[in-house]
Amino acid sequence: MLSTKMVFSNWPYAAMAAAVAVLFWIIFNVFDQLLFFSPVLVFYLPGDAVAGFVLSNITSILMGLVVSMNVYVLRHSKKLKVSLSSLFSGSTLSVLSSTCASCSSIGFILISAFGGAGVTVSAFLTNYQTPLRVVSILLLIWAYYSISKKLTESCKIDNVFAAANYKGKMEH
Repeated sequence: MLSTKMVFSNWPYAAMAAAVAVLFWIIFNVFDQLLFFSPVLVFYLPGDAVAGFVLSNITSILMGLVVSMNVYVLRHSKKLKVSLSSLFSGSTLSVLSSTCASCSSIGFILISAFGGAGVTVSAFLTNYQTPLRVVSILLLIWAYYSISKKLTESCKIDNVFAAANYKGKMEH
C-alpha cells in the first residue's frame, strides 16, 4: 500500500514499529507465562499455548504498525487533514482490547486487588482469551485499514491540489 510505504520509508517510524512490536511481544509473553527473566532468561512454549502465542505475535506486530502510523499522522496532521477523533476511535479501542486480551494470566493480581469481582473478571478473561485476541486482531486490522485509507486519501487530495496549482501557474 502507498500509505505503508510512505510511513515506513522513514527509518524512525520503522524503528518505532519494531520497538513497539518487541515491547508488546515481551509483555504478552510474560503475561502468558511463556517468557521468564528470573533466575535466567527462559522462553518456554508448551503445546497447548501455541495458538495463543501465534495470536499474540500477530497482535504485537499489528500494534507496532498501527502505533507507528498513528504517530506519523499525529506529526503530520496539519498537512494530512485527518481529524484526531477519527484517528483515536479505532486505534485506542484496538490497543486497549489487545492489551486486555493478554492480561488473563494475571488473575491472581485481580483477585487480590478486587476480591470477588476480580475472580469473576479473571474467569471471564481466562475463558474467552482466544476470542478476545481474535477480536483485538480484527480491531487492529480495521485500525490499520482506516489509517491507511486516510493517508492514501490525503495524498490523493494533495496531488489534485498540486495538479490544479501547476495548471494555474502554466496558464499565467
